[in-house]
Amino acid sequence: MNKILNWQKRIFVLHLNDKAFTLIESLFALSIFIMIIFFMAPVFHIVLHNGKSDDAKLQGMEWSVFCSQLKKEIRQSIRADINSGQLIVTKDSETVQYDRYGNTLRRQVNSLGHEIVLQNVSQYTFSILNNGVKLTVKDQWGKEYSVSAHSFIDWNVEK
Repeated sequence: MNKILNWQKRIFVLHLNDKAFTLIESLFALSIFIMIIFFMAPVFHIVLHNGKSDDAKLQGMEWSVFCSQLKKEIRQSIRADINSGQLIVTKDSETVQYDRYGNTLRRQVNSLGHEIVLQNVSQYTFSILNNGVKLTVKDQWGKEYSVSAHSFIDWNVEK
């Protein structure tokens, strides 16, 4: 009699498995789904950002702020010189110096301080224009930036 009941019970269990999933099957399917989502997230991130990293976007914003600060400083200056790749801007009582520090461009006032004004710089060139300064910067991603700034005060007038 027990054998007949066990046989009927097995048939009943087999019959239930055909209509629904067991808990183990559901957990297995859920774990595979989570692994697929986990590995697809970086792919979606790259596709949505068109391969540009957040660092490159930040570099553009950083460049705009730096240009504004440099133009303001050059406009107020009475003289600018280039010495060994360093830009030395003379204002009323201050001497502001721009030079490379590692892969950054830093600013010092009266040879004091260490203000990082531009990051991820691979090459830069300062050149003196007529009453102004031109800066060309190449970042680590190979993109080249350029800015020119002119002073309100005539640098050629002897005092």
